Amino acid sequence: MADNTSPTIERVKERRERLGEAADDLERAITRSAGDQEAWKDGVQSALEEVHAALDAHIEEVEAPEGLYTEIMTRSPRLSHAITKLREEHGTMRDEVTGFEDALDSRKTTVDDLRSRGLELLMDISRHRHRGADLIWESYNYDIGSGE
Repeated sequence: MADNTSPTIERVKERRERLGEAADDLERAITRSAGDQEAWKDGVQSALEEVHAALDAHIEEVEAPEGLYTEIMTRSPRLSHAITKLREEHGTMRDEVTGFEDALDSRKTTVDDLRSRGLELLMDISRHRHRGADLIWESYNYDIGSGE
C-alpha cells in the first residue's frame, strides 16, 4: 500500500471487493436460463440478498462518523460535492434493491422486467464503484482497484 493511504482504505477496499463479487454473482444469477422460473427467482433472490448485505456494509463503512467520507472531507474538502453525489447514490441503490426485492415477490413481474431491474442496479453499482475509486484517487493518489 502507498505511504499516503490510511488504514481506512484497506477496510474500504475489502468492502468494495465484496460488493463487486456480490454484483458479479447477481449478474450470473439474472442471466441464467429462467426455464424453471421459481428456481431462477430463488437464485436471483439469494444473490440479491448478498448484494443488499454488501451494499449495507459498504455504506456503513464509508459513511461512519470516522469513515472514509469524513477522512476525505478532512483531507480534501474540495471533494465535498463528489461525496454528496456518492451519498445520494447510496440512497438510490438501496431503493433499487428494495424495489427489486418487491418485484421478485410479485407474481405479475415478468422475467424480462426482473432482468431489466437487475441490470440497471448492476450498472448503478458499477458506476458508483468507479466514482468511489476516482474519489480515492483524487484524495490519496491511490488506485483502490489495483492493489498497488
